[in-house]
Amino acid sequence: MVTPFPRSERLAIPIWLTYRIPGDDRWINSRVLHISDSGVLFGPTALRPGTAVEVMFSTPTDIGRLGSGKQVCAAEVVRTTDAGEAAVRFEECWFMLDG
Repeated sequence: MVTPFPRSERLAIPIWLTYRIPGDDRWINSRVLHISDSGVLFGPTALRPGTAVEVMFSTPTDIGRLGSGKQVCAAEVVRTTDAGEAAVRFEECWFMLDG
């Protein structure tokens, strides 16, 4: 089957990630399993498909069109696994400035 768009390259980079429901003050720690410039698979989490989330992470290198550095992405959970992992699709990302 031919897809109209090439699938983003996924990288297994062992980095921490924090996430929250938009508007919530509390960030929750989790671990990246795979990341690409279009989304991330992370866990553990109890999120469900269709949930809007914000994820914050810092990549040591560019990942496709996603630059390296600390950033926050607005995203949506597109699938979950029985192991408590969530795959989210990035909708918009922006860099965080330290200081």
